Amino acid sequence: MITRRSVLTHSAALLAALSLPRGAFAQAFPAKPVHIIVPFPPGGPADTAVRIAQGGMEKALGQSIIIENVAGAAGGLGAQRVKQSEPDGYTLLQAASPHTTNTAVKPQANVDLIRDFVAIGQTGNSVYTLCASKESGATDLVEMIKLAKAKPGEMKIGSVGIGSAHHLIAEMLKSAAGIELTHVPYRGEAPAIPDLVAGRIDLMFLTTAKPLIDDGRVIGLGHTGDGAWFQLPQLKPLTELGLKDFVVPGWNGLMAPKGTPPAVVAKLSAALASALQTDASVKAFNAMGFIPGAGTPGPMTKQIEEDMRLFTAVIRERNLKFDT
Repeated sequence: MITRRSVLTHSAALLAALSLPRGAFAQAFPAKPVHIIVPFPPGGPADTAVRIAQGGMEKALGQSIIIENVAGAAGGLGAQRVKQSEPDGYTLLQAASPHTTNTAVKPQANVDLIRDFVAIGQTGNSVYTLCASKESGATDLVEMIKLAKAKPGEMKIGSVGIGSAHHLIAEMLKSAAGIELTHVPYRGEAPAIPDLVAGRIDLMFLTTAKPLIDDGRVIGLGHTGDGAWFQLPQLKPLTELGLKDFVVPGWNGLMAPKGTPPAVVAKLSAALASALQTDASVKAFNAMGFIPGAGTPGPMTKQIEEDMRLFTAVIRERNLKFDT
């Protein structure tokens, strides 16, 4: 039964909790499970990366971590949900490189990683690998360009959504190679891969290309790194294959809503960093063609800023227009 005394007691407890200094709140954090929103479908690189770190973070924090996939709008739907949550460290975003195009594509977008979030740390780092379907007829980059020029617009290239990083890198490819391709947007890498393997699309930049190439399901044409990528030593960087200024790293990482107490961010960052340093985590990341991120805020913030500069330039140079 709810009585006047129970209401007063509850209210007093709530007021006492609210009056605690931030340091005391951070010391008590986390007092309940932490919720991580992955704004892409299950099985994609961002989803896989955070699940690799999940167990280690739970051990470090002493609390369960609940992961939920909220796909849509190239990661925008899930990001908006986290942005609107309380900045208390209990609802986090597993951001990824596609998010960095939000402001570049739509300056008035509802979600801006720099404006609306604070970095906890990168979970995984990779490169984008340009992959071709075995049905496309392309065995290397030169052959792919030759085929594309012979039939302008007939070859299809997939992405994780209109205005996503994958989409803008595809625009960079068209410009650098002097070819026309038809863009086919998906809601993530995971749902696009079956179509690439089956030949329903011809090309796609993937951050999870290694197992597909190793199994012979797709053909790797080159990657966006600035040197040899140890996971795919047989492939050359696209810059060495004649595509000028084609260095674009792939990454994903945890972020919290702006206003989250710095001490809470520091706790989450320390938990993430420790989770990424285990032998099991390194092995799991390597299997998907990634290396573990540092798990600290600085490199992630710098990468977001660099991505924004790159993609803003691509949109301007290609004169791309998007619905607002």
